[in-house]
Amino acid sequence: MVYEGGRSISGAYLAELYAPPTSSALIGVGEFLGLVFRFFSGYLSTVFQSPLILWSSTLLGYAITALSIPLVGFTSSWEFVVVLYTLDRIGKGLRAPARDVILAEVSEGIGVGKGFGMHELLDQLGAFTGPLLVSILLVYYGYRIAYLALLIPGLISIILVAAAWYFYPKPRATSIRKHVLSVKGYSRSFWLYTIASCILALGFIHWSIASYYLKQYRGLPGEVIGLIYAVAMLVDAVVAVPIGVLFDRIKTKVFLIIPLLIPVSITLLILAPIELVYLVAIPWGVVMSSEESIMRAAIAVLVEPSKRPLAYGIFGLVFGFTWALGGFIYTLLLENPVYVLFYAISTSLISIYLYSQIH
Repeated sequence: MVYEGGRSISGAYLAELYAPPTSSALIGVGEFLGLVFRFFSGYLSTVFQSPLILWSSTLLGYAITALSIPLVGFTSSWEFVVVLYTLDRIGKGLRAPARDVILAEVSEGIGVGKGFGMHELLDQLGAFTGPLLVSILLVYYGYRIAYLALLIPGLISIILVAAAWYFYPKPRATSIRKHVLSVKGYSRSFWLYTIASCILALGFIHWSIASYYLKQYRGLPGEVIGLIYAVAMLVDAVVAVPIGVLFDRIKTKVFLIIPLLIPVSITLLILAPIELVYLVAIPWGVVMSSEESIMRAAIAVLVEPSKRPLAYGIFGLVFGFTWALGGFIYTLLLENPVYVLFYAISTSLISIYLYSQIH
């Protein structure tokens, strides 16, 4: 609820502050910096194999997000807004690898694809209600109250993580101590999968850029953009479990389909009549669901348990870098729809080819 509620109007709020278009891409850099912290968190978890490291990284990450996003409403400086959104991504970077290691363990009995899909479903229920809450408050009270209200679910999340730590204090991944960091031993399939996913990330437009475009170039108000994002999160939630079940059956072959939705979302964003632009929520939400569920589940399938913390860190680092780079490319191309569509189609087709080579 917190970070997706804040993300839903990130670009719109920057446009409200008369920030330059590149400011929305800077939030994508924040995504990258956050994913650098994923690598750092994965490194600590791999080297020290400590339950304290796993759980404290998770708890601290949630706390940073819970506090940084509500503070956005208290600044009228677009630079400080970017800093706070970057802190949120750093928080996610700290918690994500450790959380995914724990999640992979506790979902083995039902299938990791289904487990990550169920996690994504619950995650996206919050990701739907967060933007919905923000949109409603934005209409009646403005940006400051809309952001501040997100402090409440943030504090609740901290309490729930602390409870999870209490009930599952010693993950099995910490039972084998390792003191040497090494990238050796990862399969060709893992590296090929990582490269393919990075090419996909190059073409997957960040919502901060999409929302900036919708407000600045297509004239939609912030509350409407927030509702479009809420619908995207609802789509994300609806497909999370089915796509997880599909992954458990056909594994990485599912990624031969997902990239095709990226050019569809770009077409709806920049070329569709204004009456149809709202449909961008559907393909964008499906791709986002796969990124947050089965892309993580695939690593659990391709990498042995003791190597997973670092694997999640490596994957997050390079995926985040390419996603940030793609954001800057999009901001340079957005005024030329033909170039944007050609770029989206090209990256999607390349990623499909690379996914097809995984055996």
